[in-house]
Amino acid sequence: MRNRDYKLVSLFFFILALTVMAQYLSIPLIFGVTLSFSSILYLAAIRIFGVRFALLLVSVMSGITYFTGMDNGFVFYSIIEVLLIGSLYVTKRKDLFTWSFAYSLLIFLVYSLIVLFYSDLLPHSRELTDFLVVQSVTEILFAALVADIVCDYLPLVPKFKKYFRHQHRLYFGQVISHILIFSAVLPLLIIILVNTKEMENDLYQLYHEEHQQLIEQVQYKIDEMDSTEIQNYDLNAISEKARIKEVFDHFIGHTNKRIFILDKDNQLWVDANQLTAKTNIEYFTTGFVKEIHTDGSIWLPIRTPTIFDWAQGYYIGEMNFLNKSTYLVIPTQSEVLELTRNLIDYLLFALFVLFVALFFGMLVNRILSNSLTRLTQMTSDLPEKMQRQERFFWRDTSIFEFSKLGLNIEKVANRLQSMFIEVRKKNELLTARTDQLMASEAKLYQLAHFDTLTNLPNRHSFHTDLSECLDREIREERLAIIFIDLDKFKQVNDTLGHSGGDLLLKVLAKRLKEFQRSKPVIFYRLAGDEFVGIVEIAQNEEVDQLCEELLSIIQQPLLINQKEMLLSASIGLSFFPDHGNTIDELLHHADTLMYEEKKLHHRTLETAKKTDS
Repeated sequence: MRNRDYKLVSLFFFILALTVMAQYLSIPLIFGVTLSFSSILYLAAIRIFGVRFALLLVSVMSGITYFTGMDNGFVFYSIIEVLLIGSLYVTKRKDLFTWSFAYSLLIFLVYSLIVLFYSDLLPHSRELTDFLVVQSVTEILFAALVADIVCDYLPLVPKFKKYFRHQHRLYFGQVISHILIFSAVLPLLIIILVNTKEMENDLYQLYHEEHQQLIEQVQYKIDEMDSTEIQNYDLNAISEKARIKEVFDHFIGHTNKRIFILDKDNQLWVDANQLTAKTNIEYFTTGFVKEIHTDGSIWLPIRTPTIFDWAQGYYIGEMNFLNKSTYLVIPTQSEVLELTRNLIDYLLFALFVLFVALFFGMLVNRILSNSLTRLTQMTSDLPEKMQRQERFFWRDTSIFEFSKLGLNIEKVANRLQSMFIEVRKKNELLTARTDQLMASEAKLYQLAHFDTLTNLPNRHSFHTDLSECLDREIREERLAIIFIDLDKFKQVNDTLGHSGGDLLLKVLAKRLKEFQRSKPVIFYRLAGDEFVGIVEIAQNEEVDQLCEELLSIIQQPLLINQKEMLLSASIGLSFFPDHGNTIDELLHHADTLMYEEKKLHHRTLETAKKTDS
């Protein structure tokens, strides 16, 4: 928690330092009016850090500005600005420019009401207050526009991404509209700045020319004075004073200029064209003087003047008339008001261009966004749409490139869909044929490896499996072959028919399958009633035990065609490698033993019959 608070405090002071720097590096416009970048930081802070952060920032900055004298204008005006715009942005969202525009309309409304009903409350000329209102509205609108654009693009920088609570994706049309607005507005602002500087220089040049004309007039008067007139002038003769005042009054005419001539004791000797009671020579002993050319300066009431102070200023041009100091004094009010009116026209035109650029920017944004949205909707989920066999349709747009691209995508998509359908049909046909082939292969495999009647592995499978076992057992343990032959199976066929014999073989095969599930043996049907088993047991005793269990299973009663029967079987054994190393040797040995056992069963049966008789 402490670490987080430390980071916030550090971030606040960092942004405060940037704001102070932005205020210090304000661009001077004219007559004490500056264009500050600090408003951009105030408004951007609303979007990035919230209203409370921005209010704290602007409050601290206003205090610094007020107490340091960096700006002696309406320093706390920015607090109201941030509070209103920030509150609207937090509650209504949208963007800063929208609410700055609403705030500007509110300013115009309040100012219009003051002009209509409380014009006497305005302490200065209407032109100056009109200019300040237009200038402040223009500055806040441009600051809001720049703040919005900066906050739109800053999240693209990885280091700043974490500071944005709400991050929005940029649209192509939005980027184009930003470029359009800046391309239209930025050059105009530069032109206004250059023109204001030129107007200010032209004003200073005008004053300089007035000063030069007075110098020439004074020099002309000196040249035409004879020695008596010069002597009377040096002696402060009243007659000479009157003639010189007449010359200066003629030079001034009906303008608001004024000329002072001081004697050697710096006392007022001539005062041509007395304007007001307060503008005597002592009035200019206080205030601040700004030099604009050699022997020429602007007198202002205070050191950091506002536009109102400039309207109360005077141009003072200094020269020498023989041995007396002479001053040309021109009030700056009329020139300041004239230039202010021109600047109002410039700023109103800039606002007009801004809104025209915004209109066309939004129009371009809408057209491009709609066109790209249609393309996006058309191409989204392309494989799924093809699978659903949806028809692709392009709603035409007014932009040729997008229209052509959309139509091409429509053609390609529909063609791909047709190809997709054809491929799917071919795949379905291929899948069906593959299934048939696999079924045929499975059937062939079944026929090749399994007996069709009992579903036991057949002779081929026996030879294949036993070959693998022999290859393995050559290096490992013994195995046994069990040869099974049913006793008197021919009599079963004669009694029950071949269908009864087949059913008996199926029942026997079922018993063999159940037996081999729990025993290490696999049974095969060789032919007829002959079966064979491969036993993976090395010990003879275990094989003998398995054969006894097998015989007990075979000899269990069974019901064939509603007739109960008892089976018996003869079994022959052979062991690998004891009785051979090949299939034929092992099978021959087991077959021989089986037949010997079958003969023994036959003799036993014959003996039993003789005993019974």
